[in-house]
Amino acid sequence: MTPPYFNKTAWIERLAAALEHVAAEARPSYYPPPTELGRYRSSDERQSALNRAYRDLAARAQYDPTASIQFKESYLQVNADPVEAMAILREHPLIAPALVDSGREEAVGFRILGITLRATLKGLVVRLAKLSIKDGGTEAALCLHRYLTAGANGTVPAHEITVVHGLVVKTRFNLDAGAYLAPYAEARAEFGLPDEPETMSKTSYPDAAVLVRSLEYGPGVVPIEDDYGRPVVQISYRFPAEHRIDLERWFEDRLLVDLLSIATRFPLLSRTRHVRLPGWIEDIDPNFAHGFQQSAGNASDVWPAGHDLSTDDVASFLEMARGWRTYADRPDAMNLATRRLAGSFSRPGGRFGLEDRILDVAIALELLYGGTTGHKLARRAAALLGDRETTGEQQRIYDQAGIFYNVRNRIMHGKTSPPSRDVLDQELETGRNLACLTLATLLNRDAPVKWADVMRNLDSIKLRTAGHGTAGKPRS
Repeated sequence: MTPPYFNKTAWIERLAAALEHVAAEARPSYYPPPTELGRYRSSDERQSALNRAYRDLAARAQYDPTASIQFKESYLQVNADPVEAMAILREHPLIAPALVDSGREEAVGFRILGITLRATLKGLVVRLAKLSIKDGGTEAALCLHRYLTAGANGTVPAHEITVVHGLVVKTRFNLDAGAYLAPYAEARAEFGLPDEPETMSKTSYPDAAVLVRSLEYGPGVVPIEDDYGRPVVQISYRFPAEHRIDLERWFEDRLLVDLLSIATRFPLLSRTRHVRLPGWIEDIDPNFAHGFQQSAGNASDVWPAGHDLSTDDVASFLEMARGWRTYADRPDAMNLATRRLAGSFSRPGGRFGLEDRILDVAIALELLYGGTTGHKLARRAAALLGDRETTGEQQRIYDQAGIFYNVRNRIMHGKTSPPSRDVLDQELETGRNLACLTLATLLNRDAPVKWADVMRNLDSIKLRTAGHGTAGKPRS
């Protein structure tokens, strides 16, 4: 936010005039050059014709894709430093503290979504002068001021595109607040993504979809050499709910892909996340809006074979995503439970593959229910998931949880012979179903709640069984 004593209108007017002057004196360079230049003999005539042709190119760039590309790739040659325009830039209260001197050229530091960039004042003036040729000096000056002040309220819109491997999406599924799931090809056309989702072999990635969601952030204008006093820049997501997250933890936010894996009951892998910023930012300096990708994931994960996304899958995913923020008192534990449960689908096989998956599910259940014993965990699961009006339903859930926990103990402690492969297969399926239903049920809340209050309520429920008032201990 700029201070009240700063006269924005006067600053923009002065900068606009200075930019127009720089543009008029600069020598444009672009390819292909105008063919009629050859008929002019003097350099002044050629330069004047070139300037006219360049302004015509800038006008056509508004509607002609070919001209737009040529103008975008062109540049202006400025022989001397644009002293007046650079002096006006220094007067802006958000540029002045961020000036750095590398010993060669004075520059200003920008911090954008965790990336720190440096723009020389001369280069910034030249880019703005180029923009003034296309849109006018006033618009160019306004564009810069808009960018500099956006960091105060996090008002720069952008899109985050997460590539999800193993998911087959044949049509677009619209989600909340402009977010959507779509085939990779649709996002590739809209956001200019690479032709292939990954550079690795297509056999490793037979299918890929995208999860697109909007976000708002504020670019930081900061000294590059000094982190002290750096403004706290946060990102605000509009989906799955309106919330702000710490910039430094942004790249670890893979929660939605994990929830999607749980909703589909299928291993999904996300390795690449793209960010696309508005085009007007690139007009200021292409380095500010190049977009970037962040790769994540473990190459040893099981490569998914492909799963057709259904309407029911999307509904289940949305229900869990909307309810995620209801447990604000336990975000780390809930996140770990979700990650472990999703990991039980994609963990690699091998000698201990089944045992590892079962332990993933067991960790998820213990985090979700907080039970230190199999009895406590099974009792809470029966109270949460069992139908209280159906005789024996709570007993069935209680028994399933208890048997699963006993198998977990046999794997963990090794005091008895290991379970057979058939038993492991069955209990993995049983435990995973319990964990998926538990997570979905816990997240089905309309308002924030305290996890301890939910567990306390479960402990107070008197269980109904086929022949007893309360359930007994788990049977193995």
